[in-house]
Formats: sequence, structure tokens, C-alpha cells
Amino acid sequence: MARYTASALVLGVHNWGDADKIVTLFTRERGLIRAAAFGARRPKSPLAAGLQMFNEIEAELTEGQRLDTVRTASLLHHPKKLSEDLAAMSYGSFVAELVREFLPEKQPEPAIYTLLGKVFAAFETRNARIVALMAAYQLMEHTGLQLSYERCAHCGKLLEGDAFFSEQAGGALCAEDRAADAVPYPAQLREFLARIFAYDWRPNASSTVTRDNLLAAEQMLIGYLLWLLGHPLKSLVFIHQLG
Repeated sequence: MARYTASALVLGVHNWGDADKIVTLFTRERGLIRAAAFGARRPKSPLAAGLQMFNEIEAELTEGQRLDTVRTASLLHHPKKLSEDLAAMSYGSFVAELVREFLPEKQPEPAIYTLLGKVFAAFETRNARIVALMAAYQLMEHTGLQLSYERCAHCGKLLEGDAFFSEQAGGALCAEDRAADAVPYPAQLREFLARIFAYDWRPNASSTVTRDNLLAAEQMLIGYLLWLLGHPLKSLVFIHQLG
């Protein structure tokens, strides 16, 4: 079977058998990959240090029919706060779960790999809740499941002032095309979302957020994810339990 090398972010780790792990890697070269790491739970395993959540690694893998196999994993970067701070870890897990849920396996997405690297770096210095919110909205734009936020999803008109919003209708709606299930969509929320989509993750980029906009944007995102999946994400359940 063919061997290959890939730069990878560790987005999922699960115990398997007595000493092995199943890992989900997001690679620059091949996109999302699930792989077996045999013996990775043994204390002296050369794979143990690299295959931790949120690490960036250089991995050598062997292709398999159902799962690839991790042969080596050299640590490139270990995000300290994501491994030690419970809030950062929880919101980082939410971002990782979004990628696992909505991106297809083995489809290269170098732009998302770059974005995730910037997002994980931002968790080290910024408010974890705000970082996760901005990352989630930007990631959903890459999935093909994005909603319309600036224009009416029905007529295409550029929105001005307050409007309405419906996941089932495809997003924002003008007053003339308001759906029965639509909820209010204030202009200030639309402007806040526009800033989220334009956020470029530079170290000195501003991310000032009002409480009202934060809560409204979270509610909109969570409602959409629930509508898509039919069940809440495990990471969001845990974050809710944290209070």
C-alpha cells in the first residue's frame, strides 16, 4: 500500500482496543483523513506526543481501504492554551467537530487548513467564545451549506435596515418575502456578521463584540446547525454544561 507524507492538524482522538487510537487528521494535502495509530497509547510510543488534540504534525501514513495508518508523527506545534485551559479546549473542540461533521473526507482544502491554523493560534490569546463563533461562521461558508446574510434569499435584493431570517428559506429575507417561520433580523446583527466574514485573523485585528450581537449570532448559528443535523453537537452540549 502507498505511503505518503502530510502536514496535519489533529481534530479527533479516540481510544481503540487496548493500546491503539483512531485519529481524525485535517491535512493540507488530502483534507480530512481518519487513521489508525497502533500502539499510540503505550507510554513509550513515538506516536504518543504528536497525536494529541489540536497539535500540528508532520505525519507519514499508509493508505488503507477503510482507515489509513499513521506510521510516524513529528510534532510541529503544540498549542499550550488549547491543551490546558478548559474554556479554550471546549470551544476548540466545537470548531474541530464542525470540520468533522461538514467537510468530506479526502478532499484537499488548503484554504481551510490555513484558516484552522490561524484560528487555533487565536485561541492562545483571545476570548475563546468569540474565536469559536467567528471561526464557525467562516468555516460554514466553505461547506456549500452557507446561508444568505446580506441579500434576500428569495429575490436577491441587497438588504437595508431591519429584515427577517429563516434557515429553511435560505437565510435573510426582505419584508416582501418574509416566510411564516421567519424571525427578526436586525440591521446591527447583519453588520456584525459582515465583520465576522471579513475578519482576517491578523494578530492585531480587532474583534470587539457587544453582548447582544454575540448572543444573537450564537443563537442563529446553533439554530441552523440543529436544523441541519437534527441533533446538537456534542461539544455544544458540553459547553452548555460548563455554563
